[in-house]
Amino acid sequence: MRSALISLLLCLIITAGHRPVTAEPLRIVYTAISLMYGPLWVTQQAGLFKKYNLDVELLYLSGGTLSTAALISGDVQFAFTGAANAVAANLTGADVVLLGATIDLLPFEVWSAPAIKEPAQLKGTKMGVTRIGSTTHFVARYVLKHWGMKQESDVVFFQTGGQPELFAALKSGAIHSAVLNAGPFTVRAQKEGFVRLADVATMGRPYVYGTVATRDSFIQSRPDVIRRFSQAFVEGIHRFKTDRRLALATMEKYTKAKTTPESEQVYETYANRYIKRTPEITREGMQTILEEIAESRNLPSGITPQRFLDSRYFRELTNSGFVDALYRPR
Repeated sequence: MRSALISLLLCLIITAGHRPVTAEPLRIVYTAISLMYGPLWVTQQAGLFKKYNLDVELLYLSGGTLSTAALISGDVQFAFTGAANAVAANLTGADVVLLGATIDLLPFEVWSAPAIKEPAQLKGTKMGVTRIGSTTHFVARYVLKHWGMKQESDVVFFQTGGQPELFAALKSGAIHSAVLNAGPFTVRAQKEGFVRLADVATMGRPYVYGTVATRDSFIQSRPDVIRRFSQAFVEGIHRFKTDRRLALATMEKYTKAKTTPESEQVYETYANRYIKRTPEITREGMQTILEEIAESRNLPSGITPQRFLDSRYFRELTNSGFVDALYRPR
């Protein structure tokens, strides 16, 4: 009898040890059909979240305000949204922090009508931005300052509402120049004979773009989930940058647009130039975000970038050699 009981207990222990572990359900929201979120799409498409035992549902919700509200309410656990939205939520008392960002440059270009060949010729003209207070507006002000010009007195800003409308306004002659995201419309601008006055990424201004936010309370309660999410996402970035076929097929799925030579060119630009191997946020890039916000609202005195950041999980992956191992020839 004793032998039988021992055998039964051993069987129960062994069986329990081999039971499949239920994957952690996660809801992740992203706010734009933009290639800056390509690595996120590829992470899901390649099954990398599942590899790290995460059952992820990706949700598209246009607008940073709505996505941040969903994060604060607990409806989603991660939000791929603008850094300024996360900072604004944090300043109003929410425990929203930024985990990482895929881009630390300003991936924008200033394009002008063919008759305007150099920045000095912009004086007395209209420059298009998506809307006043947007990142394109910030870029426009930064570029004019870089060129020694002033808004309103030298160049008047004109808001259009979106990148398609911005390019349409440039093409129709309603505006004389435009701040365009590096992407399909910059490719079209080049193809149709417009003049690129500035590649803003080369101007050296650090920035935080393509950010992912979560709540500090979630980090404290589920550090294991944060760590597995970080590993999966870093692998997804690797696949996005190195698996061209998968990346283009995934872009087709999420943008609902067929691959063209132009979209391939945009992919190459993001994969090889903009998207970082590790999405750790720099203090310098975060400082730029705070300066951008300070132009439209007063910030508390003594505030520092560190208040809004928790990049330690991505930093750990770099320091441990995890990232280097992904890119090592096999």
